[in-house]
Amino acid sequence: MNKTKKRFTAMSLVVLMFVALLAACSQSSSDKSSDGKQAQAESDEILPVRYVIPGIAAPFTDEVVKKVNEKLLADGVKVKLELKFIPWDAWDQKTNLMLSTGEEFEMLHVMENGSVPTAAYVGRGALQPLDALIDKYGPNIKKIIPEYAWKGAKVSGKIYAIPAVWRHETLSSGELGTLGYRQDLLDKTGLSFPKTAEEFVTTAEKMQAVAGKKLYVQTETDGTPVFLHRTYDTWPFYVDYREQIIKVDQAGQVSSWLESDEFKKDAKVFRQLYEKSLINPDILTLKKEERDKAMSYGDFLYSTFGSWAYTTSSAKNNPTAVLKEGYLAKEKSLLQFLAFGNANAIPATSKHPEATIKFLNWLYANKDNHNLFINGEQGVHYKPVGERKAESIKKENEVAYSFPSWMIGNINYMLFNVNTPDETVDLQINETKSKVEFSPVLGFHLNTEPIAVEYANVLSEIKAKIFPIKMGYQDYDKYFPAAIASVKAAGLDKVVAEYKKQFTAWKEAQK
Repeated sequence: MNKTKKRFTAMSLVVLMFVALLAACSQSSSDKSSDGKQAQAESDEILPVRYVIPGIAAPFTDEVVKKVNEKLLADGVKVKLELKFIPWDAWDQKTNLMLSTGEEFEMLHVMENGSVPTAAYVGRGALQPLDALIDKYGPNIKKIIPEYAWKGAKVSGKIYAIPAVWRHETLSSGELGTLGYRQDLLDKTGLSFPKTAEEFVTTAEKMQAVAGKKLYVQTETDGTPVFLHRTYDTWPFYVDYREQIIKVDQAGQVSSWLESDEFKKDAKVFRQLYEKSLINPDILTLKKEERDKAMSYGDFLYSTFGSWAYTTSSAKNNPTAVLKEGYLAKEKSLLQFLAFGNANAIPATSKHPEATIKFLNWLYANKDNHNLFINGEQGVHYKPVGERKAESIKKENEVAYSFPSWMIGNINYMLFNVNTPDETVDLQINETKSKVEFSPVLGFHLNTEPIAVEYANVLSEIKAKIFPIKMGYQDYDKYFPAAIASVKAAGLDKVVAEYKKQFTAWKEAQK
């Protein structure tokens, strides 16, 4: 090869390398430009927040949600709220189906004292942990929710739900043993508010006689009658309010609730109520909507879940009814076992969990955002009355817009109906003056995963075999032996043992 050809070859290689370098630089620049456009597109994307909640929509809900979404965008929060209501009687079945089939949505309401608490969802693998998301997107959430509530929201050391601190939990009505009653009917009997279980039954019978129509003790099948427990010598003690499987005393001793002497006493009292027609004969099939309607008209003798929430509707529907609340064995302390009663969680199926945190962070940023969602547009749907009350403006068939504050509200911003008695407002926003003891289970969550099958089977058997005895429909002495045998066959002993094991380990970790 001659020198000229060598020089040409070397020069060609240089040129080729230079061209390749230019192409690489061009490609790199193109990639960066593409990445930038993609990031810009992602930042401009409006993410959905499909919020699954129990109940039915109030009038003007679509109108208010539209205003909420407009303000979210105006405030630079690129999410879009969509409410997905599920009727109460289909709540458990529908939400279980949505979670098991992997249906995608962003936010789920959780009732800690309801049918499925946070820990039970976690045990199924149905929820996402939220710690990192809250740290990144939720400064307002972190600031407005107290530390004790965050501790209660943890399962196995991780946060899985955002508490709705809409009241002090010492106002938890049924969970703390509150007993609502018709003061006007009690006055007609000439008797005082009862102190014991026996006096409770006696006064209910006499109140029904002077009522002029068939009124009942309004109660629920899936709630523990804590109001009765206050009268027992062994008070205070904890019973898992909805599941009704476990009893834990103040010394931390775990046992089977259904096999306790106290459960037997409950069943005996309710048998009296049933036999004396002081409890609805259809109590086992009575729907929540029917119960709420009776309460909203003041059509009850006593109520095991309090009455303060119905004072406004009752005053309108039945002006002669005077609703009050009290406690049997009033001198005894309250027992608090919940850090909060309601929360909102993010399903494992959500592809954009940050959208929920961004929405809640906006909601809790200030009272304007909070009250827009809860009460509607000021001047259109409501007008404020003083610092803590509001009067509805826009109504449909005498019903105004309101989103249930107990699902998502915060005590710092809450507005109450203008007709709400001042004493009721005071009860909700201020700490109770009663003595309060804290249960050893406060902050503990049972992980049901190791006992998933037994846990589900036990709950099913309790509903089928125990509820009729608990509510007085069947006699305890006659039916309980066979009923408890069925619950044990379903796995009761294994569930109790697992609870005890986890609770003991949790207590040791707290030390």
